[in-house]
Amino acid sequence: MLLLFLIVCVISFAGSLHPGTVNLAVLQTTLSQNRRAGLWLALGGSLPEIGYSALAAGGLMLIPMNSGWTMFLTIAPIPVLLGAGVAAFRQKPVLLTTSPVSPPALPFWKGLALGGTNPQLLPFWSAVWLYLSQVTIGSRMLVPAGQVGSQLVFALGTAVGAFGLLVSIVWLADRQRYRIVRYLSGPWINRLTGSLFIGMALWQVVQLV
Repeated sequence: MLLLFLIVCVISFAGSLHPGTVNLAVLQTTLSQNRRAGLWLALGGSLPEIGYSALAAGGLMLIPMNSGWTMFLTIAPIPVLLGAGVAAFRQKPVLLTTSPVSPPALPFWKGLALGGTNPQLLPFWSAVWLYLSQVTIGSRMLVPAGQVGSQLVFALGTAVGAFGLLVSIVWLADRQRYRIVRYLSGPWINRLTGSLFIGMALWQVVQLV
């Protein structure tokens, strides 16, 4: 279980590197308001990961793995991960323009709204769950079949990994201020996350051969 948690944390952390609405909102809030506001927004923005990932894992575990769906479930993650990787490579670096200081507007709820309306979370975590449920470490499955505890560990790992990345953004923004804007705007982040997704897809193809 601990290994599953750590792996999911790393995947969530790396996947959250891709500049998105929550990342930029956390960065902008930290720069224009303060570190505390950025942390509250980070917490709100990472919590929806639990709901989406739990829904993905819980729904997929209801499908009998010895049915005709087995081959489909083995192939399904490949186009999703490839699509996420290609999209990451093709996306242009996002430029941030900071806004003036505004009255406090409950950044936690702003983060919750931004994270909860991300349409990519459900298919992404569904693909990751399918991928991890077919990985073996030694002679043991990384995700034991039928264990509800694995769903909980998976869901918590997604939130912790995303929150860890957002806290890092808050810390860097507070310490480096406007220098971090240029750092996050570079194309290397898109290439790193794109390579990760494509690598996972290629490994899944290798498993089928």
